Amino acid sequence: MRISYHTTSSFIRHTGNLVDLGEYRRKLALSQSDSLARQPQPRRWEAEKLPAFHPKVLPSRGRPSRGERSAWALDTAASVAVIVMTLAFLLWMAL
Repeated sequence: MRISYHTTSSFIRHTGNLVDLGEYRRKLALSQSDSLARQPQPRRWEAEKLPAFHPKVLPSRGRPSRGERSAWALDTAASVAVIVMTLAFLLWMAL
């Protein structure tokens, strides 16, 4: 086993067990500013204060339209078809 020593420009000087994180972040930002890698984007909630949540209550409608009724009918038919096919498959496997 051989020990090799390398010198780098991004080395952080520290004394004892303490590391200056401000210096580390500054050198990291300087080294990444010339990089072709994708730069980190600021988080949306950090960049701007989000507005408070205000739920909007929709007015109730009377009778559903023809399109809504046919959509419900098709949805119900598809659900019943899935249940029938599942029962038929289970019956086929049991016999």
